[in-house]
Amino acid sequence: MQRRALFTKILKPVTAVGEQPSFITPPYFSGEFDCEGCDAPCVSVCERELLSFDGQRVIFDVKDRGCNFCKECAIACESVKKSVLDLKFSQNIGAKTAIQVNSCLAWNDVICYNCQDACKYKAIDFLGVFRPMINERCNSCGECINACFKHSIKMESL
Repeated sequence: MQRRALFTKILKPVTAVGEQPSFITPPYFSGEFDCEGCDAPCVSVCERELLSFDGQRVIFDVKDRGCNFCKECAIACESVKKSVLDLKFSQNIGAKTAIQVNSCLAWNDVICYNCQDACKYKAIDFLGVFRPMINERCNSCGECINACFKHSIKMESL
């Protein structure tokens, strides 16, 4: 096996033929989609327009702002007797948020605290005045993503 293929396999698994592409699950997700025949009221109640419905599942995608965990999506889902989004489940979003160090200003010796200032969960720590790192308090709300004008913060599905 060539080195490139080996590292690609380790670092980013190749999607198998017929396998669904990865997507980010919304907050309060129960772990199972039961959205057939649903009008997706969870999507329409999201004031920040972070949810979309593809006919089978609800997908989370950060637009201008991140999730404020207002609970309206879960309440809407429960109101139509579905349990896809339910308040008894974690408000965390099914994603891993990471800082791309090559493009991040603070990782390249420029003082910038935009991501830290945007994070109300204090989930971004700095080593001195440089090198921001996302800590265990991150719930992948996405507030930091658009605060970074270099687009150095990305979310990937779990």
